[in-house]
Amino acid sequence: MGNKHIYLSIIVPVFNEEGNLNELSQRLTDVCQKINRDYEIIFVDDGSQDRSFSVLEEVALKNEN
Repeated sequence: MGNKHIYLSIIVPVFNEEGNLNELSQRLTDVCQKINRDYEIIFVDDGSQDRSFSVLEEVALKNEN
């Protein structure tokens, strides 16, 4: 995010949610972009046993927020 001043931080706990993460990320991004302020979305993987962490890595590559 560089030197941007973060206006909004969204923290999302994640546990075995690989099937929902792409859609959730996209929906959150769509809403945040509408407010036209700097934001960040922080996903916290709480020890998932599925591919949640791998999906989150892919999401992070697509969206620096």
